[in-house]
Amino acid sequence: MKTQPQFLGIRWEETTEQGGAITLEAMACLRHRRAIALAYPSARGVGGGRGDDCDLCAGRHPRTLGSELSHFASQSAQVP
Repeated sequence: MKTQPQFLGIRWEETTEQGGAITLEAMACLRHRRAIALAYPSARGVGGGRGDDCDLCAGRHPRTLGSELSHFASQSAQVP
């Protein structure tokens, strides 16, 4: 029996071009969670359930948490 893919939340910190830190969050498939975890030591899981699809596979930008740089971050976030 084939298992269904699991889409879980992941959160990580990224440094902007100006040197500030922003926190990003996305619902991601295993492949993208693994890539983010390898690229960002700050990566951690987010509690609160499962999603229906992967934001990154669907071409959606990661969400920015608690920052006035939301617009900047959503356009420049580098997801592996």
